[in-house]
Amino acid sequence: MNRIQYILKKNIPFIAIIIITGIIASLMEGLTWGFVIPLLEGVRGETTGGVPFPLKQRILLTAGFIVLFTALKGTFAFTSNIFTLKLQMRVVKHYRMLCFDQLIKVGMQYIHSQKNAHLQTIAIIHTRETARLVKEIGLLTPKVFTISVLLCLLTLISWKLTLVSLILVSFASLVLHKVVKNAGKRGKTLAEKEKSINSTVLDFLIGMKVIRIFSQQERMRNIFEHEVDHHSKNAYRLVKTESSVQPFFVTTGVLCLAVLLIAGSFIIIRNEAAGMEIVLTFIFIFFRILPPFQTINRARVSIAGYLPFYRELYRFLETHDKPYIKGGHRTFGSFNKAIEFRNVNFSYNTKDSFVLRDISFQIPKNKKVAIIGPSGSGKSTITELLLSFYYPKDGSITIDGIDLKEFDLMHWRRKIGVVSQDIFLFNDTISHNIKFSKPEAAEKEVEWAARLAHAHEFIMKLNDGYNTLIGDRGVL
Repeated sequence: MNRIQYILKKNIPFIAIIIITGIIASLMEGLTWGFVIPLLEGVRGETTGGVPFPLKQRILLTAGFIVLFTALKGTFAFTSNIFTLKLQMRVVKHYRMLCFDQLIKVGMQYIHSQKNAHLQTIAIIHTRETARLVKEIGLLTPKVFTISVLLCLLTLISWKLTLVSLILVSFASLVLHKVVKNAGKRGKTLAEKEKSINSTVLDFLIGMKVIRIFSQQERMRNIFEHEVDHHSKNAYRLVKTESSVQPFFVTTGVLCLAVLLIAGSFIIIRNEAAGMEIVLTFIFIFFRILPPFQTINRARVSIAGYLPFYRELYRFLETHDKPYIKGGHRTFGSFNKAIEFRNVNFSYNTKDSFVLRDISFQIPKNKKVAIIGPSGSGKSTITELLLSFYYPKDGSITIDGIDLKEFDLMHWRRKIGVVSQDIFLFNDTISHNIKFSKPEAAEKEVEWAARLAHAHEFIMKLNDGYNTLIGDRGVL
């Protein structure tokens, strides 16, 4: 709820413009068709005699006002739609930045417990669908006001026919409840399929060499085709559900026409309160209400389809159920004595057995220490604990007698150099990859670092040297 309030406060000018322009467009709609009533009254007066204002002039004046108000309505409706679209774009950016911040701050155990493709889907797809949800809600604003204005006109003409109309439209909206419910189910399934299909693509890209070595291209293709089929079927079902609203309301509109004609003959004509022209005016304005009602009910279906994306996005952004490594406030200056592990116990999850149990050792300054052991013995875990990716469950890690938890994470990690067995390079130039930890580094510093790594010679043999663009994982 706090995030919703924050978004609303941050976008008050946009929301205000959307509401104001929507209200004005609705008033223009009401004024446009409100001029039909005096025109028809003039026609009736012309036939019975005694018209104070010539019918021809009345028609011309009415036509002029209808054109004017219709143009104004279109202008304000367009403005409302444009600012709704801008609001949608701002919401997309806001939520994507929230997702990025969450990925930066959340503990590594959460990242490791999730599929990369699932996190990517939430940050890209779910934020987009959530913004569409906001857009649908924004587009409802002018429709609601339009219906309110036109209902006031209908009530002025005949409150009895208005009551009949509301009963008919309300009944149609209730019938659509099952459609809305089905859309929610389709949306939830589609959200899951989005994650699944992205996961398959990412696995294929990462494991491309392995897949080709073992000639598993056809198998991977079949898996991907299966995922695409399921995704397409669910997307089609959701769109079909949304599309069913229009023909339903077209049919409902025809039924309403028949009922209103019958009701009008009993309520108005029989009581001689007005002539047939008033019944026709009522029906004409009523049919101007049907498109906004149709839009609102279509939006109900769309919103139900987008809600699962919104809910999963918010589950990801929640902080109370996720681990965070906050670090301390002490600035790390220099290393003088020793790094010490004291009775350290560690497991990646509470349900897992300990990866490290009662580990104690000391690494003095100026000493080279090698940690050896079979796969899974905890070598990488010790490195990750030193980098403060995790904190021990029990025991402590100290630097010159100071607990590692007291140090500011950024200051501490900047003093550590890591050469990983799993090399990762960004899709960028060699120079930018070398400067990643120090973007402001001069070219001399870049060359110095490359020489230390014995990479300067082969880099200079490349056509563009340090400006050579490398692909993912260092592919030239």
